[in-house]
Amino acid sequence: MVAIIPVLFVDDNRELSNIFQFYLEETGLFTVHVCLDGQDALEYLDHHDIQVVISDFDMPDMDGITLLRHIREKFPNLPFIMLTGNDSKETAIEALNAGADFYQNKAEDLEIQVLDLSHKITILVEKARAEAAIQRKDLILEVIGRTAGRLLKGENFFAEMKTTLGEVGQVTGAAGAVIGNPCIHREERAAEGPDLITWWHDDEGEGTTSSLRSLFADLLRAMGMDHEDSPYILINSDDSAPSEQEALKNLGISSAVLLPVSTGDERWGYLALFYTESKKYLAHPELYAYTMLTELAGAARYRAYMEDYFKNPVEKSLVGVFLIRNNRFLYINPRFSTIFGYSRAEIIRTKSLPGLFEMPDAEKVRETLEQIMSGWREHAHLEVTALTRDGSRVQLELYVTMFRCNGSLCLIGNCLDITQRKEAEEKVRAQEDLLKQNMMSSLMEKETLLREIHHRVKNNMQIIASLLRLTDFQSGNPEVHDVIRDCRNRIFSMASIHEKLYQTDDLAQVPLGSYIRDIGNRIILEFEMEDGQIHYSVDENQPVFVDISTGIPIGLMMNELITNSIKHAFPDTGNGTIQVQIGRDRDGQSGMIRYHDSGRGLPDGFDPDNQTTLGVELIRNLTTQIQGTVTFESGSGMTCTLTFPLKKTPDSHDTVIGEET
Repeated sequence: MVAIIPVLFVDDNRELSNIFQFYLEETGLFTVHVCLDGQDALEYLDHHDIQVVISDFDMPDMDGITLLRHIREKFPNLPFIMLTGNDSKETAIEALNAGADFYQNKAEDLEIQVLDLSHKITILVEKARAEAAIQRKDLILEVIGRTAGRLLKGENFFAEMKTTLGEVGQVTGAAGAVIGNPCIHREERAAEGPDLITWWHDDEGEGTTSSLRSLFADLLRAMGMDHEDSPYILINSDDSAPSEQEALKNLGISSAVLLPVSTGDERWGYLALFYTESKKYLAHPELYAYTMLTELAGAARYRAYMEDYFKNPVEKSLVGVFLIRNNRFLYINPRFSTIFGYSRAEIIRTKSLPGLFEMPDAEKVRETLEQIMSGWREHAHLEVTALTRDGSRVQLELYVTMFRCNGSLCLIGNCLDITQRKEAEEKVRAQEDLLKQNMMSSLMEKETLLREIHHRVKNNMQIIASLLRLTDFQSGNPEVHDVIRDCRNRIFSMASIHEKLYQTDDLAQVPLGSYIRDIGNRIILEFEMEDGQIHYSVDENQPVFVDISTGIPIGLMMNELITNSIKHAFPDTGNGTIQVQIGRDRDGQSGMIRYHDSGRGLPDGFDPDNQTTLGVELIRNLTTQIQGTVTFESGSGMTCTLTFPLKKTPDSHDTVIGEET
């Protein structure tokens, strides 16, 4: 039976959210809960088991990026898919940099998009489960490595086993653990029997110990663990019988894993681990680690001589097991022999552990064994490449620890063939690389298209300006000439920013100083000054960049100011200066453009708020559009000061003047 994946879908559009919920749940693979804002989503995650979050990018109150950052603080490994209708490079980069696992644009065909989402969700969940299982496996193996020597030495099996259960429980997040056979000592329920060991995450009271034993026995009977063909049983409270549900609920347990513990052909007892998480998924790496724990427990319980430690439980193990003393093999199990392709006698008589690996891994294994035997390290966990008898290569996971056997220092270890796992990981990496390549290709195509759009817009505006010039020539009317010239200048001010945008690298912003400098030079050239000379200069205290939504209003305002100065500020001589200074205010929160001409100044009684001329009214409206302020001063000419809010682009350290999006 395929496990249903719980998904959280976050979007302020209720209708669209319901559609996604319907299509996703129709697949039979997912249960979907919808939240209409980020705060509700965070509260829901605090109280529910969610395996994947899908969120819209653009939402009121809390956008998708902010939600993602909050989730990463609490749930750093929770898979997250960002959806957006904003098809831009900046949005994609921002989402991926913030920690999104996938970024996807909303498509018109929702059924196709849901199929794609289903695939991505499945990949992310399987990857997360595999990584978590591998991590838990490694932690369990570390515990086994630390305790194997003490358990096999057997001075106090029950004390050491209880310590081991506690360590395994802590590293895997278990609430409790039991090992043994409760059916042996039914009459001794009030006290711990000699073959029943319990551990609870808090200090065990008598009531907790008794409840654990009773629950353990009831689950074994209910789930049929006496069947010899049951490798393990996974219990989730929602799927269990009502009587078991009540017993689990009384201890706050939501799921349990039960595994048989054997010594040779005889079933000694069972290992049970209890969890408070709502659903438990047991992947192969984790099962392998639990199996190693049960095999170690079985071997330690029935020790007598060295053969009793290993032979019966380990002979049938799917993991290669070996024992080394004085750099020679004392024992290997059949699986170890199968992995390397040699007979057991060949390996024991003629081989050393380092000699089974190719360089440089052979040297790595040799140094590791020396470090453990010298006491420099207690145990080791390696991934190495071995050479089999037929010359083929297999990738192995090797774990080695030291213990004392009959007064001698020995090394005990196990090896697992991970060749298939590595091949699978390589396929995943290849798929990820292909996805990244496709994404970069798509971004480059979009960048080329955007650059072409800016180029064509600029060309079309120039064509319009040329048509206006032709109309001006044909008219011969001075008044018409002035109107057309002003229109041409306004068109060139807008065309200029498109020209600069397709010449930039990021296509999103242009340098303000260069933009204003080009506008002024073109206007002065357009007026064809003969009787006088206008000295025009632009100084930048600090580089400032603008996007197109802010650049066009600024360009139109500068066009009006420069045109007005040429027409009215220097009527007598035609000579003068126009100076533009660009920078920021003292607190660095606002950008500033200071425009000054050396002309005759403003007329007496000038009030910009009561002016009805086109130029002044245009400046007022454009200033409001970019959420700025404008002031006019007279004295040794005319001074106009414009201020604007500043912002930071997500992928740049350059200051941008513009509106937050």
